[in-house]
Amino acid sequence: MEQRKPLDDLKIRISGLSNGLHEYRFCSDPSEVGLGENFTVPVEVDAVLDKTATQLYLIASIRTSGLFSCDRCVEKFAQSIAGSYAVFYVYNEPEPGKHDLEEVQLISTDTVHLDLWEDVRQMTMLSVPLKLLCREDCKGLCPQCGTNWNERPCTCKDGYGDPRWERLQSLLHK
Repeated sequence: MEQRKPLDDLKIRISGLSNGLHEYRFCSDPSEVGLGENFTVPVEVDAVLDKTATQLYLIASIRTSGLFSCDRCVEKFAQSIAGSYAVFYVYNEPEPGKHDLEEVQLISTDTVHLDLWEDVRQMTMLSVPLKLLCREDCKGLCPQCGTNWNERPCTCKDGYGDPRWERLQSLLHK
């Protein structure tokens, strides 16, 4: 790695940077990146910047961990979070069809720094799974008594149902 950045600095100085590949490693407290209190370990970012006379190409990988509640059993558990993104920074309007326009950002020739803060925050949030499970085979809670089936079985009868649906249920058996 070429450079190690201090804790709260998610900026890459591009003013005066030579053409070629440059590698960076950042480590920031989750609160400095704008993440909630459920993120428990520093956010690590490894970035590779390829600079040419007309553009910069950035690839960044993000790693952290958070404390979340399981969607099935509501128990707290630690979840590793990892994600990556790539961005083309161009000094002039991008050529049509050359790059995916969602990955291109127009910058001024006077730009001194690339600030990765917002991209890192967004990619970290987008990398959190939609369904948070403490483990893949989580059994969840009994809907009748609330027993955590991962810890012990309950004595509720299997056919528990909502009594409001009984009349409709009886139509199925005719």
